[in-house]
Amino acid sequence: MGAMKVGALERYSQRMGRLVERHLAEAALIAARQLAEREAAEAKAARREIEITATALREEVAERERTQARLAYLATHDPLTALPNRTWFNDALAERVREAGGQNRKVALAYLDLDNFKDVNDTLGHEVGDQLLCLVAERLMAALKPGQSVARIGGDEFALIMPDARSAHAAAGVASALIALLRTPFEIANRPIFVGASAGVSLFPDDAGDTDLLHRHADLALYRAKADGRNRCTIFDQSVHDEVERRALLEQALREPGLFDQLQVAYQPQIDLRAGRFSGVEALLRWQHPRHGWMWPAEFIPAAERSGQILPIGKWVLLESCRQAARWLEEGLPPMTMSVNVSALQFRAGGIPALVAETLRETGLPPSALELEITETALMNPADDPAAVMGALHEMGVALAIDDFGTGYSSLSYLRQIKADRIKIDQSFIRDAPDNEDAAVIATAIVQLAHSLRLEVVAEGVESATHMDFVRRNGCDFAQGYFFSKAVAPDAIRELALRTTEPDPVS
Repeated sequence: MGAMKVGALERYSQRMGRLVERHLAEAALIAARQLAEREAAEAKAARREIEITATALREEVAERERTQARLAYLATHDPLTALPNRTWFNDALAERVREAGGQNRKVALAYLDLDNFKDVNDTLGHEVGDQLLCLVAERLMAALKPGQSVARIGGDEFALIMPDARSAHAAAGVASALIALLRTPFEIANRPIFVGASAGVSLFPDDAGDTDLLHRHADLALYRAKADGRNRCTIFDQSVHDEVERRALLEQALREPGLFDQLQVAYQPQIDLRAGRFSGVEALLRWQHPRHGWMWPAEFIPAAERSGQILPIGKWVLLESCRQAARWLEEGLPPMTMSVNVSALQFRAGGIPALVAETLRETGLPPSALELEITETALMNPADDPAAVMGALHEMGVALAIDDFGTGYSSLSYLRQIKADRIKIDQSFIRDAPDNEDAAVIATAIVQLAHSLRLEVVAEGVESATHMDFVRRNGCDFAQGYFFSKAVAPDAIRELALRTTEPDPVS
């Protein structure tokens, strides 16, 4: 019995041992499976992390490449018009010149600058100006021939490379065609915008052996084109260089400290044709240049306007003329009108009424003794409203004359709005009237127009008895010119002012 129990216990113990071993094995297997699953999950997470990191790196690299490409594009292109910029253009021109130099070919460079683009910005706003530049760029790009390149190299300045140019004249023909193309109005915000252009052309190797000189010569030619009236193309040659250099020296001389010691004001008499007597003078500036001698306004006034020196010069002329007129009154001379020219730049700069009021206070000249002469073109784009400016001067008692009438843009309504007192017929009409029927018709029509608007008429450029007869017959109220007297010094005016009849014609 005891042996049977012992055997049973042993068998039971063995079964339990096997059961424990099985459970332990199963537990180990489960643990191993769980470990494997954890390791697999961790491996999957690691792979996912690697994939995310790799994707991020790829995106970062791509973004960096896009940024670098964008920076490279911006470094060589204009962001507004999308045209190549000066940097790209300089490199392209240098490459074309290198190629041409080794193959005995010519390369033309043209600078093209929009005329009066500032007026578009000032009157219509910079947004319209930007739109206009984009449309100009599109029109230029569309007109390019194979091999040609165009770039925007400045605010409203473009440049064109013409490889394999036959001659400077052929290149100028291309530039002139572009100028003509830009004359067609641009449509912006349902309104036509007109813009002109000027161009300057230089040729490698004829005009310059390197790109720096080629650029400079094209720029000089452009400067000459704009100085000669704009809306044209000029080819560089030595005369262009000499003329531009002369103008630069002249502008420099206009800034020298001793300038006002070299300036003088001369006075040309004006004759009242109705009363047959001396009635006033026009102040005319003269410059005794230390090296070039006496210079006429036509020689240096354009340079003064380009340099901005016309502003202090104009102020000085107004002050000197009013001082002289006040002296004549103090000396007991008969009352006369002092006419002083106001340049377009002065008028557009604004502040004319304040300047006149200050000058009259300083000199003591009565406002009724002063007349300002303003050209038609000066009234087009002033800083102040022209009607308001003219009205303010009228309230002071200052008379106003429209100078060079017939050469600008006047209309009946415009003349009525600005409240002028007199118009001065441009001397070209008077000079040609006796022998040219068209000039005579225009001059006569101007007189009739002025009188219908209750304006007095001054005939400029009366140089002969024939001229005198014409202006008398056609009802001009006043006249001036060499038939009566050239512009003279103040002492000569004293003698003329004391006469009660017309001065004798000068010989």
